[in-house]
Amino acid sequence: MKKLAVMFVLLLVGCVDLGRIGTHPDMKQVYLKGYPHNVADCLFAAAQSQHLRLERDGRLTQGIEKYNLTDRNYDNVAWIEIAAAGRQQSSVTFYYAKEPDVSAAVSAMAARCKDSRF
Repeated sequence: MKKLAVMFVLLLVGCVDLGRIGTHPDMKQVYLKGYPHNVADCLFAAAQSQHLRLERDGRLTQGIEKYNLTDRNYDNVAWIEIAAAGRQQSSVTFYYAKEPDVSAAVSAMAARCKDSRF
């Protein structure tokens, strides 16, 4: 029975597209003023200014919204999770590829939305 469970998990893991992110991505967490949908709108615009695309991936537990950040070749370069974090504040967690260009883009997106007014 344990072998069957392990094979099932490996089958599921094999179906995940890690893109350029890899299995041990860098992580950055920021808190931004605004509701999650406002923060997501800002991140969409910030991604475009970095020549990237932000695509909604779905909803996780506890109301966390998940997004994929893709490059021009449609490879995933980051996963982004947005959740409500108190009154009119959102928590944004970036899991991104360990590459200088991706790190710079993530930092620029976070800075742009930190200074943005919703």
